[in-house]
Amino acid sequence: MSTGRHSEGNRRGLTSIALVVALVAAVAGVGWLAFGPDRGSSADDCDVDRPVVISVVPAMQMAMEAALADLKKGDACFPAEIRAESPAAVEDSFFNGGRPDLWVADTPARVDGLASIGVNTTTLTPSLAVSPIGLAGTKKSTEYPTWAEALESGAVMLGDPQVDSASAMALIAPVMEGGTDAARAQAVVTTVAQAYGGRAVEGDVEKTALDEVGASYSKLIPVTEQEMLTQAKGNDKVVDLTPPTGAPALTFPLVKANGGAPDTDLVATALRDWFTSQDGRIALADAGLRPADGSPLVGRGMADDKILDEVPAVQFNEVLGQFGMLSVPSSMLAVFDASGSMDFPAPGGTRMDLAGNAALTALDVLPDTTRLGIWAFSIEQGGPGQDWRELAPMRRLLDTTKGMKHEAYLRKQVKELKKITQGGTGLYDTTLAAYKEAMKNYDRGYYNAIVIFSDGANDDEGSISLSKLLSELENLKDPNKPVRVIGLGISNDADMAALESIARTTGGSWFQANTPSDILMVLSKAISAR
Repeated sequence: MSTGRHSEGNRRGLTSIALVVALVAAVAGVGWLAFGPDRGSSADDCDVDRPVVISVVPAMQMAMEAALADLKKGDACFPAEIRAESPAAVEDSFFNGGRPDLWVADTPARVDGLASIGVNTTTLTPSLAVSPIGLAGTKKSTEYPTWAEALESGAVMLGDPQVDSASAMALIAPVMEGGTDAARAQAVVTTVAQAYGGRAVEGDVEKTALDEVGASYSKLIPVTEQEMLTQAKGNDKVVDLTPPTGAPALTFPLVKANGGAPDTDLVATALRDWFTSQDGRIALADAGLRPADGSPLVGRGMADDKILDEVPAVQFNEVLGQFGMLSVPSSMLAVFDASGSMDFPAPGGTRMDLAGNAALTALDVLPDTTRLGIWAFSIEQGGPGQDWRELAPMRRLLDTTKGMKHEAYLRKQVKELKKITQGGTGLYDTTLAAYKEAMKNYDRGYYNAIVIFSDGANDDEGSISLSKLLSELENLKDPNKPVRVIGLGISNDADMAALESIARTTGGSWFQANTPSDILMVLSKAISAR
Protein backbone atom coordinates (compact mmCIF):
# COMPACT_ATOMS: atom_id res chain seq x y z
CA MET A 1 0.00 0.00 0.00
CA SER A 2 1.35 3.44 -0.91
CA THR A 3 2.14 5.92 1.84
CA GLY A 4 1.40 9.63 1.73
CA ARG A 5 5.09 10.44 1.35
CA HIS A 6 5.41 8.22 -1.68
CA SER A 7 2.33 9.84 -3.17
CA GLU A 8 3.78 13.28 -2.61
CA GLY A 9 7.00 12.19 -4.28
CA ASN A 10 5.01 10.81 -7.20
CA ARG A 11 3.21 14.12 -7.57
CA ARG A 12 6.53 16.00 -7.53
CA GLY A 13 7.88 13.53 -10.15
CA LEU A 14 4.89 13.97 -12.38
CA THR A 15 5.16 17.73 -12.06
CA SER A 16 8.81 17.57 -13.14
CA ILE A 17 7.92 15.39 -16.10
CA ALA A 18 5.15 17.80 -17.08
CA LEU A 19 7.61 20.70 -17.00
CA VAL A 20 10.07 18.80 -19.17
CA VAL A 21 7.31 17.94 -21.64
CA ALA A 22 6.19 21.58 -21.70
CA LEU A 23 9.76 22.77 -22.36
CA VAL A 24 10.21 20.21 -25.12
CA ALA A 25 6.91 21.26 -26.63
CA ALA A 26 7.93 24.90 -26.47
CA VAL A 27 11.26 24.18 -28.14
CA ALA A 28 9.47 22.11 -30.76
CA GLY A 29 7.13 25.00 -31.33
CA VAL A 30 10.03 27.38 -31.89
CA GLY A 31 11.54 24.87 -34.29
CA TRP A 32 8.23 24.61 -36.16
CA LEU A 33 8.04 28.37 -36.44
CA ALA A 34 11.61 28.59 -37.61
CA PHE A 35 11.69 25.76 -40.09
CA GLY A 36 8.02 25.20 -41.11
CA PRO A 37 5.92 22.04 -40.92
CA ASP A 38 7.04 18.66 -42.15
CA ARG A 39 4.45 17.50 -44.74
CA GLY A 40 5.03 13.92 -43.70
CA SER A 41 4.42 14.55 -39.99
CA SER A 42 0.70 15.10 -39.44
CA ALA A 43 -2.42 15.46 -41.54
CA ASP A 44 -3.59 18.14 -39.08
CA ASP A 45 -0.83 20.46 -40.36
CA CYS A 46 -2.08 20.33 -43.96
CA ASP A 47 -3.23 23.35 -45.93
CA VAL A 48 -5.29 21.83 -48.74
CA ASP A 49 -7.98 24.00 -50.35
CA ARG A 50 -10.00 21.01 -51.49
CA PRO A 51 -9.05 17.34 -51.50
CA VAL A 52 -9.25 15.43 -54.76
CA VAL A 53 -12.33 13.20 -54.63
CA ILE A 54 -11.68 9.79 -56.18
CA SER A 55 -14.73 7.69 -56.98
CA VAL A 56 -14.07 3.99 -57.46
CA VAL A 57 -16.31 1.07 -58.34
CA PRO A 58 -16.58 -1.27 -55.32
CA ALA A 59 -14.21 -3.82 -56.86
CA MET A 60 -11.37 -1.27 -56.67
CA GLN A 61 -12.08 0.04 -53.19
CA MET A 62 -9.65 -2.18 -51.25
CA ALA A 63 -6.77 -1.56 -53.66
CA MET A 64 -7.38 2.20 -53.75
CA GLU A 65 -7.48 2.38 -49.95
CA ALA A 66 -4.12 0.62 -49.88
CA ALA A 67 -2.75 3.09 -52.43
CA LEU A 68 -3.83 6.17 -50.45
CA ALA A 69 -2.59 4.70 -47.17
CA ASP A 70 0.84 4.07 -48.70
CA LEU A 71 1.04 7.47 -50.40
CA LYS A 72 0.09 9.21 -47.16
CA LYS A 73 2.91 7.47 -45.30
CA GLY A 74 5.36 9.57 -47.29
CA ASP A 75 3.12 12.64 -47.39
CA ALA A 76 0.47 12.98 -44.71
CA CYS A 77 -0.92 15.88 -46.71
CA PHE A 78 -1.49 13.85 -49.86
CA PRO A 79 -4.66 15.66 -51.00
CA ALA A 80 -7.07 12.84 -51.83
CA GLU A 81 -10.08 11.03 -50.45
CA ILE A 82 -11.93 7.97 -51.71
CA ARG A 83 -15.62 7.34 -52.42
CA ALA A 84 -16.83 3.86 -53.42
CA GLU A 85 -20.02 3.87 -55.52
CA SER A 86 -21.69 2.13 -58.43
CA PRO A 87 -21.28 3.27 -62.05
CA ALA A 88 -24.91 4.44 -62.03
CA ALA A 89 -24.31 6.64 -58.97
CA VAL A 90 -21.25 8.25 -60.56
CA GLU A 91 -23.05 8.88 -63.84
CA ASP A 92 -25.92 10.48 -61.93
CA SER A 93 -23.51 12.74 -60.03
CA PHE A 94 -22.35 14.35 -63.28
CA PHE A 95 -25.90 15.65 -63.77
CA ASN A 96 -27.20 16.19 -60.26
CA GLY A 97 -24.10 17.45 -58.46
CA GLY A 98 -21.33 15.92 -56.37
CA ARG A 99 -19.29 14.53 -59.25
CA PRO A 100 -15.78 13.24 -58.43
CA ASP A 101 -12.52 14.76 -59.64
CA LEU A 102 -11.15 11.33 -60.59
CA TRP A 103 -13.17 8.26 -61.46
CA VAL A 104 -11.95 4.68 -61.60
CA ALA A 105 -14.67 3.22 -63.82
CA ASP A 106 -15.22 -0.48 -64.37
CA THR A 107 -14.96 -0.33 -68.17
CA PRO A 108 -14.13 2.30 -70.82
CA ALA A 109 -17.61 1.87 -72.29
CA ARG A 110 -19.12 3.60 -69.26
CA VAL A 111 -16.87 6.58 -69.89
CA ASP A 112 -17.72 6.71 -73.59
CA GLY A 113 -21.39 6.51 -72.67
CA LEU A 114 -21.06 9.75 -70.71
CA ALA A 115 -19.18 11.40 -73.57
CA SER A 116 -21.99 10.56 -76.01
CA ILE A 117 -24.44 12.62 -73.96
CA GLY A 118 -22.19 15.63 -73.54
CA VAL A 119 -20.18 14.90 -70.36
CA ASN A 120 -16.56 15.68 -71.14
CA THR A 121 -13.91 13.69 -69.32
CA THR A 122 -10.29 12.75 -70.00
CA THR A 123 -9.01 9.18 -69.71
CA LEU A 124 -5.59 9.45 -68.05
CA THR A 125 -4.79 5.73 -67.82
CA PRO A 126 -6.68 3.08 -69.80
CA SER A 127 -6.27 0.46 -67.08
CA LEU A 128 -5.18 0.35 -63.44
CA ALA A 129 -6.08 -3.32 -62.96
CA VAL A 130 -7.98 -6.22 -64.57
CA SER A 131 -10.66 -8.59 -63.25
CA PRO A 132 -12.20 -11.26 -65.52
CA ILE A 133 -15.94 -11.96 -65.32
CA GLY A 134 -17.25 -15.50 -64.97
CA LEU A 135 -20.24 -17.54 -63.85
CA ALA A 136 -20.21 -19.13 -60.41
CA GLY A 137 -22.40 -22.01 -59.29
CA THR A 138 -22.22 -25.35 -57.53
CA LYS A 139 -22.13 -29.00 -58.59
CA LYS A 140 -25.91 -28.75 -58.92
CA SER A 141 -25.57 -25.98 -61.54
CA THR A 142 -25.18 -26.56 -65.28
CA GLU A 143 -22.10 -25.41 -67.20
CA TYR A 144 -23.10 -24.10 -70.64
CA PRO A 145 -20.89 -24.08 -73.74
CA THR A 146 -21.60 -20.40 -74.50
CA TRP A 147 -22.72 -17.28 -72.67
CA ALA A 148 -25.71 -16.99 -75.01
CA GLU A 149 -26.96 -20.45 -74.03
CA ALA A 150 -26.39 -19.75 -70.34
CA LEU A 151 -28.46 -16.56 -70.49
CA GLU A 152 -31.17 -18.16 -72.63
CA SER A 153 -31.54 -20.96 -70.07
CA GLY A 154 -32.92 -18.65 -67.39
CA ALA A 155 -30.34 -19.98 -64.92
CA VAL A 156 -28.23 -16.78 -64.79
CA MET A 157 -29.36 -14.51 -61.94
CA LEU A 158 -28.33 -11.05 -63.08
CA GLY A 159 -28.04 -8.13 -60.71
CA ASP A 160 -28.77 -4.58 -61.89
CA PRO A 161 -26.31 -3.96 -64.78
CA GLN A 162 -26.27 -0.24 -63.98
CA VAL A 163 -24.93 -1.08 -60.53
CA ASP A 164 -23.27 -4.48 -60.75
CA SER A 165 -20.29 -4.59 -63.12
CA ALA A 166 -20.27 -8.39 -63.48
CA SER A 167 -23.94 -8.41 -64.54
CA ALA A 168 -23.29 -5.71 -67.14
CA MET A 169 -20.45 -7.69 -68.70
CA ALA A 170 -22.45 -10.93 -68.61
CA LEU A 171 -25.17 -9.15 -70.59
CA ILE A 172 -22.75 -8.17 -73.39
CA ALA A 173 -20.79 -11.46 -73.31
CA PRO A 174 -22.85 -13.17 -76.08
CA VAL A 175 -21.72 -10.42 -78.46
CA MET A 176 -18.12 -10.59 -77.24
CA GLU A 177 -17.78 -14.36 -77.63
CA GLY A 178 -18.85 -14.28 -81.29
CA GLY A 179 -21.12 -16.69 -83.11
CA THR A 180 -24.27 -14.89 -81.96
CA ASP A 181 -26.12 -12.98 -84.68
CA ALA A 182 -27.88 -9.68 -84.01
CA ALA A 183 -31.38 -11.17 -83.84
CA ARG A 184 -30.35 -13.80 -81.31
CA ALA A 185 -28.38 -11.27 -79.24
CA GLN A 186 -31.48 -9.05 -79.10
CA ALA A 187 -33.63 -12.02 -78.09
CA VAL A 188 -31.19 -12.85 -75.28
CA VAL A 189 -31.40 -9.30 -73.92
CA THR A 190 -35.20 -9.38 -74.12
CA THR A 191 -35.37 -12.72 -72.28
CA VAL A 192 -33.11 -11.76 -69.38
CA ALA A 193 -34.48 -8.20 -69.09
CA GLN A 194 -38.06 -9.33 -68.79
CA ALA A 195 -37.06 -12.03 -66.30
CA TYR A 196 -35.23 -9.39 -64.28
CA GLY A 197 -38.28 -7.10 -64.48
CA GLY A 198 -40.45 -9.91 -63.11
CA ARG A 199 -38.06 -10.41 -60.20
CA ALA A 200 -37.98 -6.66 -59.61
CA VAL A 201 -41.75 -6.57 -59.15
CA GLU A 202 -41.31 -9.22 -56.44
CA GLY A 203 -38.42 -7.29 -54.86
CA ASP A 204 -35.95 -10.07 -55.69
CA VAL A 205 -33.10 -8.49 -57.65
CA GLU A 206 -30.23 -8.60 -55.15
CA LYS A 207 -27.39 -10.76 -56.41
CA THR A 208 -26.68 -13.74 -54.12
CA ALA A 209 -23.41 -13.34 -52.23
CA LEU A 210 -21.00 -16.21 -52.84
CA ASP A 211 -20.42 -16.81 -49.15
CA GLU A 212 -24.17 -17.57 -48.84
CA VAL A 213 -24.29 -20.19 -51.63
CA GLY A 214 -25.15 -23.66 -50.36
CA ALA A 215 -24.71 -27.11 -51.89
CA SER A 216 -28.28 -27.22 -53.23
CA TYR A 217 -27.99 -23.94 -55.17
CA SER A 218 -28.55 -24.61 -58.90
CA LYS A 219 -28.46 -21.15 -60.47
CA LEU A 220 -25.50 -19.26 -61.98
CA ILE A 221 -24.20 -15.93 -60.65
CA PRO A 222 -22.18 -13.41 -62.73
CA VAL A 223 -19.08 -12.63 -60.67
CA THR A 224 -15.72 -10.95 -60.96
CA GLU A 225 -12.61 -12.99 -60.36
CA GLN A 226 -12.13 -10.78 -57.32
CA GLU A 227 -15.50 -11.89 -55.88
CA MET A 228 -14.50 -15.52 -56.45
CA LEU A 229 -11.29 -14.94 -54.49
CA THR A 230 -12.79 -12.89 -51.65
CA GLN A 231 -16.50 -13.72 -51.16
CA ALA A 232 -16.12 -17.41 -52.01
CA LYS A 233 -13.00 -17.87 -49.91
CA GLY A 234 -13.66 -20.75 -47.56
CA ASN A 235 -16.83 -21.86 -49.36
CA ASP A 236 -15.78 -25.04 -51.16
CA LYS A 237 -19.26 -25.47 -52.64
CA VAL A 238 -18.71 -22.63 -55.15
CA VAL A 239 -17.20 -23.63 -58.49
CA ASP A 240 -16.19 -21.71 -61.62
CA LEU A 241 -18.65 -22.51 -64.44
CA THR A 242 -17.56 -19.84 -66.93
CA PRO A 243 -18.38 -20.89 -70.54
CA PRO A 244 -15.27 -22.13 -72.39
CA THR A 245 -15.69 -19.43 -75.04
CA GLY A 246 -13.95 -17.04 -72.66
CA ALA A 247 -14.45 -14.34 -70.03
CA PRO A 248 -15.18 -10.62 -70.40
CA ALA A 249 -13.03 -8.42 -68.17
CA LEU A 250 -13.16 -5.16 -66.24
CA THR A 251 -10.16 -2.92 -66.94
CA PHE A 252 -10.69 -0.01 -64.50
CA PRO A 253 -9.65 3.10 -66.48
CA LEU A 254 -8.62 6.21 -64.53
CA VAL A 255 -10.66 9.18 -65.72
CA LYS A 256 -10.46 12.90 -64.93
CA ALA A 257 -13.54 15.11 -64.80
CA ASN A 258 -12.87 18.45 -66.44
CA GLY A 259 -12.68 21.40 -64.05
CA GLY A 260 -11.72 19.38 -60.97
CA ALA A 261 -9.74 20.19 -57.81
CA PRO A 262 -6.36 21.96 -58.25
CA ASP A 263 -4.32 18.89 -57.25
CA THR A 264 -6.16 16.45 -59.53
CA ASP A 265 -3.29 15.92 -61.98
CA LEU A 266 -0.77 15.52 -59.15
CA VAL A 267 -2.91 12.84 -57.49
CA ALA A 268 -3.59 11.07 -60.79
CA THR A 269 0.12 10.84 -61.61
CA ALA A 270 0.95 9.50 -58.16
CA LEU A 271 -1.79 6.86 -58.42
CA ARG A 272 -0.74 5.77 -61.89
CA ASP A 273 2.87 5.35 -60.78
CA TRP A 274 1.90 3.57 -57.56
CA PHE A 275 -0.32 0.98 -59.26
CA THR A 276 2.49 0.04 -61.66
CA SER A 277 5.02 -0.28 -58.81
CA GLN A 278 5.84 -3.50 -56.98
CA ASP A 279 3.88 -2.30 -53.95
CA GLY A 280 0.93 -1.62 -56.22
CA ARG A 281 1.02 -5.04 -57.84
CA ILE A 282 1.17 -6.69 -54.40
CA ALA A 283 -1.81 -4.62 -53.18
CA LEU A 284 -3.81 -5.54 -56.28
CA ALA A 285 -3.07 -9.23 -55.76
CA ASP A 286 -4.07 -8.93 -52.09
CA ALA A 287 -7.37 -7.41 -53.27
CA GLY A 288 -7.92 -10.26 -55.74
CA LEU A 289 -7.15 -8.14 -58.81
CA ARG A 290 -4.71 -8.63 -61.67
CA PRO A 291 -2.25 -5.93 -62.74
CA ALA A 292 -3.03 -3.77 -65.77
CA ASP A 293 -1.27 -6.18 -68.13
CA GLY A 294 -3.86 -8.84 -67.21
CA SER A 295 -1.31 -11.47 -66.15
CA PRO A 296 -3.10 -14.20 -64.11
CA LEU A 297 -2.76 -14.43 -60.35
CA VAL A 298 -0.39 -17.28 -59.57
CA GLY A 299 -2.11 -20.44 -58.42
CA ARG A 300 -5.57 -18.98 -57.93
CA GLY A 301 -8.51 -17.33 -59.62
CA MET A 302 -9.76 -17.89 -63.16
CA ALA A 303 -6.34 -18.52 -64.67
CA ASP A 304 -7.66 -21.05 -67.21
CA ASP A 305 -10.30 -18.74 -68.71
CA LYS A 306 -9.47 -16.91 -71.94
CA ILE A 307 -10.07 -13.15 -71.83
CA LEU A 308 -12.54 -11.95 -74.50
CA ASP A 309 -11.86 -8.84 -76.56
CA GLU A 310 -13.88 -5.73 -75.72
CA VAL A 311 -16.74 -4.68 -78.00
CA PRO A 312 -17.17 -1.07 -79.20
CA ALA A 313 -18.53 1.17 -76.46
CA VAL A 314 -21.59 2.08 -78.51
CA GLN A 315 -22.56 -1.59 -78.66
CA PHE A 316 -22.11 -2.03 -74.91
CA ASN A 317 -24.25 1.01 -74.15
CA GLU A 318 -26.95 0.04 -76.64
CA VAL A 319 -27.32 -3.38 -74.97
CA LEU A 320 -27.51 -1.80 -71.50
CA GLY A 321 -30.01 0.72 -72.84
CA GLN A 322 -32.23 -1.99 -74.27
CA PHE A 323 -32.05 -3.90 -70.99
CA GLY A 324 -33.07 -0.79 -69.04
CA MET A 325 -36.08 -0.13 -71.26
CA LEU A 326 -37.19 -3.77 -71.27
CA SER A 327 -36.82 -4.46 -67.57
CA VAL A 328 -38.68 -1.50 -66.05
CA PRO A 329 -42.48 -1.35 -66.45
CA SER A 330 -43.04 2.17 -67.72
CA SER A 331 -45.94 4.54 -68.28
CA MET A 332 -44.80 7.39 -70.49
CA LEU A 333 -46.35 10.33 -72.26
CA ALA A 334 -44.02 11.20 -75.15
CA VAL A 335 -44.35 14.89 -76.04
CA PHE A 336 -42.78 15.86 -79.40
CA ASP A 337 -41.81 19.37 -80.42
CA ALA A 338 -43.55 19.94 -83.77
CA SER A 339 -42.35 23.50 -84.35
CA GLY A 340 -41.00 24.51 -87.75
CA SER A 341 -37.37 24.18 -86.64
CA MET A 342 -37.85 20.40 -86.28
CA ASP A 343 -37.56 20.36 -90.09
CA PHE A 344 -33.94 21.56 -89.83
CA PRO A 345 -31.23 19.07 -90.89
CA ALA A 346 -29.85 16.55 -88.38
CA PRO A 347 -27.88 13.28 -88.61
CA GLY A 348 -29.98 10.90 -90.69
CA GLY A 349 -32.46 13.50 -92.01
CA THR A 350 -34.26 16.21 -90.04
CA ARG A 351 -34.56 16.82 -86.32
CA MET A 352 -38.03 15.28 -86.45
CA ASP A 353 -36.56 12.22 -88.21
CA LEU A 354 -34.07 11.98 -85.36
CA ALA A 355 -36.77 12.01 -82.68
CA GLY A 356 -39.23 9.87 -84.64
CA ASN A 357 -36.71 7.17 -85.56
CA ALA A 358 -35.65 6.90 -81.92
CA ALA A 359 -39.30 6.46 -80.93
CA LEU A 360 -39.80 3.72 -83.53
CA THR A 361 -36.67 1.91 -82.36
CA ALA A 362 -37.85 2.14 -78.76
CA LEU A 363 -41.12 0.49 -79.80
CA ASP A 364 -39.07 -2.43 -81.11
CA VAL A 365 -37.76 -3.24 -77.63
CA LEU A 366 -40.38 -2.01 -75.15
CA PRO A 367 -42.42 -4.85 -73.61
CA ASP A 368 -46.12 -5.08 -74.44
CA THR A 369 -47.01 -4.07 -70.89
CA THR A 370 -45.57 -0.55 -71.44
CA ARG A 371 -48.14 2.26 -71.32
CA LEU A 372 -47.41 4.94 -73.91
CA GLY A 373 -49.16 8.00 -75.31
CA ILE A 374 -48.06 10.67 -77.82
CA TRP A 375 -48.60 14.43 -77.93
CA ALA A 376 -47.28 16.98 -80.42
CA PHE A 377 -46.77 20.65 -79.62
CA SER A 378 -46.09 23.99 -81.27
CA ILE A 379 -47.85 27.34 -81.02
CA GLU A 380 -51.60 26.67 -81.48
CA GLN A 381 -50.91 23.09 -82.62
CA GLY A 382 -54.18 22.07 -80.95
CA GLY A 383 -56.18 25.05 -82.22
CA PRO A 384 -56.51 28.70 -81.11
CA GLY A 385 -55.07 29.17 -77.63
CA GLN A 386 -53.80 25.57 -77.26
CA ASP A 387 -50.22 24.56 -78.05
CA TRP A 388 -50.62 20.77 -77.81
CA ARG A 389 -52.70 18.00 -79.23
CA GLU A 390 -53.02 14.30 -78.53
CA LEU A 391 -51.93 11.93 -81.28
CA ALA A 392 -52.32 8.71 -79.27
CA PRO A 393 -53.90 8.08 -75.85
CA MET A 394 -52.10 6.49 -72.88
CA ARG A 395 -52.57 2.75 -73.26
CA ARG A 396 -50.58 -0.46 -73.01
CA LEU A 397 -48.89 -1.52 -76.24
CA LEU A 398 -50.91 -4.74 -76.24
CA ASP A 399 -54.24 -2.87 -76.01
CA THR A 400 -56.41 -1.83 -78.98
CA THR A 401 -56.79 1.69 -80.40
CA LYS A 402 -59.08 2.41 -83.35
CA GLY A 403 -59.29 -1.22 -84.34
CA MET A 404 -55.56 -1.99 -84.25
CA LYS A 405 -52.96 -2.97 -81.68
CA HIS A 406 -51.91 0.16 -79.79
CA GLU A 407 -48.27 -0.38 -80.74
CA ALA A 408 -49.19 -0.34 -84.45
CA TYR A 409 -51.28 2.80 -83.91
CA LEU A 410 -48.34 4.51 -82.22
CA ARG A 411 -46.08 3.67 -85.17
CA LYS A 412 -48.65 5.17 -87.54
CA GLN A 413 -48.88 8.37 -85.48
CA VAL A 414 -45.11 8.77 -85.15
CA LYS A 415 -44.94 8.86 -88.96
CA GLU A 416 -47.53 11.64 -88.94
CA LEU A 417 -45.27 13.93 -86.92
CA LYS A 418 -43.33 15.08 -90.00
CA LYS A 419 -46.56 16.28 -91.62
CA ILE A 420 -47.65 18.60 -88.83
CA THR A 421 -44.55 20.71 -88.09
CA GLN A 422 -45.42 24.42 -87.92
CA GLY A 423 -44.80 27.67 -86.08
CA GLY A 424 -42.91 28.34 -82.88
CA THR A 425 -42.27 26.36 -79.69
CA GLY A 426 -45.02 26.31 -77.06
CA LEU A 427 -43.00 24.53 -74.41
CA TYR A 428 -44.29 25.91 -71.11
CA ASP A 429 -48.08 25.60 -71.53
CA THR A 430 -47.59 22.13 -73.04
CA THR A 431 -45.42 20.93 -70.17
CA LEU A 432 -48.00 22.00 -67.59
CA ALA A 433 -50.86 20.34 -69.49
CA ALA A 434 -48.84 17.16 -70.00
CA TYR A 435 -48.00 16.99 -66.29
CA LYS A 436 -51.66 17.29 -65.36
CA GLU A 437 -52.51 14.55 -67.89
CA ALA A 438 -49.82 12.23 -66.53
CA MET A 439 -51.03 12.80 -62.97
CA LYS A 440 -54.57 11.93 -64.07
CA ASN A 441 -53.33 8.70 -65.70
CA TYR A 442 -50.94 7.79 -62.88
CA ASP A 443 -50.49 4.03 -62.34
CA ARG A 444 -48.85 2.91 -59.10
CA GLY A 445 -47.52 -0.28 -60.70
CA TYR A 446 -45.42 1.66 -63.23
CA TYR A 447 -42.61 4.18 -63.51
CA ASN A 448 -44.59 7.27 -64.56
CA ALA A 449 -42.86 9.85 -66.72
CA ILE A 450 -43.27 12.55 -69.34
CA VAL A 451 -40.60 12.58 -72.05
CA ILE A 452 -40.29 15.96 -73.78
CA PHE A 453 -38.40 16.10 -77.09
CA SER A 454 -37.60 19.75 -77.87
CA ASP A 455 -35.17 21.61 -80.11
CA GLY A 456 -35.70 25.19 -78.98
CA ALA A 457 -36.75 27.73 -76.38
CA ASN A 458 -40.34 28.63 -75.57
CA ASP A 459 -41.38 31.47 -77.86
CA ASP A 460 -45.13 31.60 -77.25
CA GLU A 461 -45.57 35.15 -76.00
CA GLY A 462 -49.01 34.32 -74.62
CA SER A 463 -47.87 31.42 -72.47
CA ILE A 464 -47.09 31.29 -68.78
CA SER A 465 -43.55 32.16 -67.72
CA LEU A 466 -40.93 29.62 -66.72
CA SER A 467 -41.09 30.74 -63.10
CA LYS A 468 -44.89 30.35 -63.09
CA LEU A 469 -44.57 26.90 -64.69
CA LEU A 470 -42.08 25.74 -62.05
CA SER A 471 -44.32 27.07 -59.29
CA GLU A 472 -47.33 25.22 -60.72
CA LEU A 473 -45.35 21.98 -61.05
CA GLU A 474 -44.17 22.31 -57.47
CA ASN A 475 -47.75 22.70 -56.27
CA LEU A 476 -48.99 19.74 -58.34
CA LYS A 477 -46.29 17.33 -57.17
CA ASP A 478 -47.48 14.49 -54.99
CA PRO A 479 -44.87 12.28 -53.26
CA ASN A 480 -47.38 9.43 -53.33
CA LYS A 481 -47.85 9.81 -57.10
CA PRO A 482 -44.40 10.71 -58.49
CA VAL A 483 -44.39 11.79 -62.14
CA ARG A 484 -40.99 12.76 -63.51
CA VAL A 485 -40.24 14.93 -66.51
CA ILE A 486 -37.37 13.76 -68.73
CA GLY A 487 -36.12 16.57 -70.95
CA LEU A 488 -34.39 15.55 -74.19
CA GLY A 489 -32.80 18.46 -76.00
CA ILE A 490 -32.59 17.84 -79.74
CA SER A 491 -29.59 19.73 -81.21
CA ASN A 492 -27.55 22.53 -79.70
CA ASP A 493 -30.49 24.96 -80.11
CA ALA A 494 -32.46 23.27 -77.34
CA ASP A 495 -33.10 25.33 -74.21
CA MET A 496 -31.24 23.01 -71.85
CA ALA A 497 -31.46 25.47 -68.96
CA ALA A 498 -35.26 25.39 -69.09
CA LEU A 499 -35.38 21.62 -69.53
CA GLU A 500 -33.05 21.23 -66.55
CA SER A 501 -35.22 23.47 -64.35
CA ILE A 502 -38.37 21.57 -65.30
CA ALA A 503 -36.74 18.18 -64.76
CA ARG A 504 -35.20 19.16 -61.43
CA THR A 505 -38.54 20.40 -60.13
CA THR A 506 -40.20 17.06 -60.84
CA GLY A 507 -37.28 14.83 -59.78
CA GLY A 508 -36.55 13.92 -63.40
CA SER A 509 -33.48 14.23 -65.60
CA TRP A 510 -32.35 16.11 -68.67
CA PHE A 511 -30.03 15.31 -71.54
CA GLN A 512 -28.87 16.68 -74.85
CA ALA A 513 -28.92 14.22 -77.75
CA ASN A 514 -27.75 14.52 -81.34
CA THR A 515 -28.16 11.00 -82.76
CA PRO A 516 -30.86 8.31 -82.47
CA SER A 517 -28.53 6.10 -80.39
CA ASP A 518 -27.96 9.05 -78.01
CA ILE A 519 -31.71 9.39 -77.51
CA LEU A 520 -32.19 5.68 -76.87
CA MET A 521 -29.33 5.54 -74.39
CA VAL A 522 -30.36 8.59 -72.37
CA LEU A 523 -34.00 7.52 -72.42
CA SER A 524 -33.09 4.10 -71.04
CA LYS A 525 -30.86 5.66 -68.39
CA ALA A 526 -33.65 7.98 -67.32
CA ILE A 527 -36.22 5.19 -67.18
CA SER A 528 -33.96 2.76 -65.31
CA ALA A 529 -32.82 5.40 -62.78
CA ARG A 530 -36.07 5.28 -60.80
